[in-house]
Amino acid sequence: MKNINSKKAIFYLYGIIALSLITANVPAFGGNKTEDPKSYEEKSLIIEKNLKALRRAVAVNKERRAFEAYEKRDTEVTPWTEETDTPNQDNAALLYYQAFLLRPFLDKTASQKIDDILRGAESDREIRTYLGHCLPVIQAAEIASRIPQCTWAIGYRAGPRFDWKDLYSEVTNLQEILMLDARILAADGHYHAALERCLTLRRLARQLSDSNISGIMSFSWSVDTGALRTAKHILGVMPPNADIISWFRGQLALIQGVPMLLEKTLQANFKSYLYHMRTQPDFFLARTRDLLVKLAEDEQGKENARKLTDEQILSLFGEGHLRFFNSVFRIADSEMTYEQKCTQMQRLVDELEEGDSTDKLVKRFMSLSGTDPLAKGKYPFQVGHVAHINGIKVALEVYLNVAKTGQLPKTIPGGLPKDPFTGLDFVYEITNEGFALRCKGENFQGRRGKRVLEFKVKK
Repeated sequence: MKNINSKKAIFYLYGIIALSLITANVPAFGGNKTEDPKSYEEKSLIIEKNLKALRRAVAVNKERRAFEAYEKRDTEVTPWTEETDTPNQDNAALLYYQAFLLRPFLDKTASQKIDDILRGAESDREIRTYLGHCLPVIQAAEIASRIPQCTWAIGYRAGPRFDWKDLYSEVTNLQEILMLDARILAADGHYHAALERCLTLRRLARQLSDSNISGIMSFSWSVDTGALRTAKHILGVMPPNADIISWFRGQLALIQGVPMLLEKTLQANFKSYLYHMRTQPDFFLARTRDLLVKLAEDEQGKENARKLTDEQILSLFGEGHLRFFNSVFRIADSEMTYEQKCTQMQRLVDELEEGDSTDKLVKRFMSLSGTDPLAKGKYPFQVGHVAHINGIKVALEVYLNVAKTGQLPKTIPGGLPKDPFTGLDFVYEITNEGFALRCKGENFQGRRGKRVLEFKVKK
């Protein structure tokens, strides 16, 4: 049917052109007949006007087909099987890159509408039409997320080529499309398919976190958090359904999203800084050598520091970080409480100033190398992300109880995931719109003093 419509449009185009030419009586159809310049110019304008009208008609028809495709699509997700024929089975990144290329242009007005919808506004025909154009993008992302191997083939160096910052931009756009699609699917009553989009985002987040490049790893949490928040919204607008909730609970257990990555994060940040030290020695290594000279206790020590080769400085820098990392990871893997771990890590950072010159190097360059375990995006943030995941899992049990009994439980049952800040159960509260899970520990939402996940329950 699509090919037939395309042929009709082509024939229509040729017909308009031919009719315009004949009507205008231009030399191509008039033999040797000549026209005065004014008449010829007027009839040329008629042809141009007809062509513009035709282009507008073709554009309108294209938009209509995109809208109809989005409205009429099969909203049930096709079951995945190992026999499914997928391109680029050895590397999901290749399929993601194809999805990036397929993404249609989005103007500022439509972009603002999308932001409004993600904040709770209703969709309109323009946005649904845009998603109709995005259906190939969504399909490619769905397939790519199910391919285990994902190598982005991006290094540390930035430049005119595609780097991790470009990947961040493209992934952000893809994430927005999937979250938007999930919300509209939920608004249309297709809750299973909407939650499937959240699982796609979680798989994408895990594929990003598997990278060894710190820049790519850093936005894997953003994608996973977007998936969790979208799932929370969908659970709040759908009537409690035991089958869907049970299915999603099982999928959430299978699809892990982004795990705790403190060790990997610190090591990746350190490797990135080492890369810059090697590739820009006049700046990074020179500063390090100057600091070693400054830290030397006597003139002989200063002279020895000046004579250090670049490789010797890199070796000293690595030795100090290796000792520091081993101590940090030992604390993180211990049985201490969250508060005790943070206290011990902070003490470890403070004691670097009292150590030898290599320890002092670690401390002085900690903000530049991104190796402070308590800084933004490190241990407290990652524990907060675990709290968010655990909170969603506990909430699913509450929703399941509502689906089966028709009412909220008075307390949450035991044996559920804990608040990772305290190792205790979340504080459960019934609210006017549903219920809340309060975290006694740190702020896991990233907002001032807000330590609670609030869930709506559709009446």
